[in-house]
Amino acid sequence: MDLKPKIGIDNLKFGMTQKDILEILGIPNRKRIDEDDDEQILLEYNRLKLRLTFYLNEGNRLGYLRTNNVNLTFNGYKIIGTKIDIAKKMIFGSLINEWEIDEYDFFITHSNDKFWLTLHEEFGEVIAVELGVTFSDEENYNWPT
Repeated sequence: MDLKPKIGIDNLKFGMTQKDILEILGIPNRKRIDEDDDEQILLEYNRLKLRLTFYLNEGNRLGYLRTNNVNLTFNGYKIIGTKIDIAKKMIFGSLINEWEIDEYDFFITHSNDKFWLTLHEEFGEVIAVELGVTFSDEENYNWPT
């Protein structure tokens, strides 16, 4: 699985519809409405350790993803299970040099809004990655073409 900042993951591209995704990945293991936002539909694929979020108010398009898949790569490097400092410097260093860090009780997040990318850290290692469609301005998404 190749992470493509501002675009998506592998052949899944931000802006695709649920129908597009179902044709590629098949039926999800779980489909639900986001309990915090009823304008978002979540599809979960257990075998891929992948959760996809579709924005109903944006034409039911893929706008966000989260994965814990150990085969996730960027520039040929595996991300999940990598020490956070190595991930930030060696894997994403050529792309991102500023990270916003938030600490919670049991995990830490390292985020960059320009690329709408978040690395989740536990015990010094990346345990999950979140990636979203970026914004072209305060109100509009920058859907990839």
